[in-house]
Amino acid sequence: MRLLPNLSHPRNRHLCIELLISFCFAFIVWLYIHSRGRQTLERVQIPVVVQLPPHQRDHYAVELPGSPKITASFSGSASRLRDLHRKIESGKVQAVVTYIISEDRQNESSICDILRVESSHLRVPPGVLAELHEESVPLPITVHRVVERTLPAKLEYSGDVRLSQLKLEPATILVRGPKAVLDRAQYAPTAPYVFSKPSEDLAESETRDVAEVVTELEGRPIQMTPKQVTFKAKVQPKKRIYDVADLPIQFLTPPGFPFRVRFLDEKATKTSLKVVGPTGETNPPVLGFVDLTKGSFSPGRNLEPLRLHLPKEFHPLDARPILVTFVLEEPERLPAAQVRNTDPE
Repeated sequence: MRLLPNLSHPRNRHLCIELLISFCFAFIVWLYIHSRGRQTLERVQIPVVVQLPPHQRDHYAVELPGSPKITASFSGSASRLRDLHRKIESGKVQAVVTYIISEDRQNESSICDILRVESSHLRVPPGVLAELHEESVPLPITVHRVVERTLPAKLEYSGDVRLSQLKLEPATILVRGPKAVLDRAQYAPTAPYVFSKPSEDLAESETRDVAEVVTELEGRPIQMTPKQVTFKAKVQPKKRIYDVADLPIQFLTPPGFPFRVRFLDEKATKTSLKVVGPTGETNPPVLGFVDLTKGSFSPGRNLEPLRLHLPKEFHPLDARPILVTFVLEEPERLPAAQVRNTDPE
């Protein structure tokens, strides 16, 4: 029995040619449909997540440089890639790498290492092929050993005030964080509490409020229990305005000064001003004088600025100079005969 047709017959040859042409057309159609159904998603940024195994997560913390990402391309059917694109936009597609701390390094305070991110770490829907633009991407990581410490609470504050009789409740805080950081920490600070500026003339006042504790130390996240502290303190303004009244005006003259100083009236011999400085119970000692040691002066009416000598950290409230009006007079000369009689022999 003959299975192959007789190709010498013209009809059989035509039949074989028609079958070959039909097969080629069918193959072309299959390639077209296959190329239409298979698409690609090129150069997509995917975030990298490094996690520890469950039995080590409560004892260590992973620190990554910034927010690491890898560049990957994906291929698959159009419907699969549409679903993948939606998941990428919602942040559900990640490269998850599990880092296991070996037993010989579990007692170290900090562990520095390099991880390799590969395409197998990408979590993509079934039917999608992922490919990294590098075979393995190096990722530096630091793993910190986590411990707990009980530290005294400290109120950090800002504002032009001074505090006294400060009490914090609770006085201590349980802090959980990297061992290397907590070994250097001496207290558990609060976030800066801003005091409103009190009146300069206000005496001591009592304040009671709540301050939030910080969530970072040395730039690394920590956990504090409790998350708030209640404080009570006496509040005073850090600086006060003092009224200096009836300040005598004096004159600083060089040796042999040829003139005599005279005020126009009794009121001109004194002045008043306001001085700003640290809070105290009494006015600071202030010296006001006119400096006649520099410059040239002539008889008659003169106008010069008043110079002030103040204790450290004190300054005038008004920066404009106080001008003093005074008269310079030549001293009366004695007659020549009287001068001769007073000369020693």
